[in-house]
Amino acid sequence: MWEILYGASYILESGLQLQMKIGYNNLRPTIIKNSPQCYVSLMKKCWDEKPENRPSAINICEILTEWLNNENILMELTRSDELLKDIKGIKSTNIQIFSDNIYKSKFIESTYIQISSDNIFTGI
Repeated sequence: MWEILYGASYILESGLQLQMKIGYNNLRPTIIKNSPQCYVSLMKKCWDEKPENRPSAINICEILTEWLNNENILMELTRSDELLKDIKGIKSTNIQIFSDNIYKSKFIESTYIQISSDNIFTGI
């Protein structure tokens, strides 16, 4: 959702190191000033640490449909879009993009994650 809002990828690292930071440190991208509060709220729900608390794709679709019928939310989204237009050059300012490292997600066996996390916490 962050990438949709700002029109840029947020990739600071790649591979297992990034996965570990996201999993163990609840790493999330920075929310930029003037972002629409309704969208930020939904995005944060999607980022919830507990998957069962995150909205489903159906819930998200329902919320977005409600927004289409809410004049106040449409005004908020339009206003913030205008304010964020200058930030669309975000790729060259405060976010480092490593397009070479972008790849699709893949299955990681839980035993590998456990071994890796044990190594992190024991300093091996």
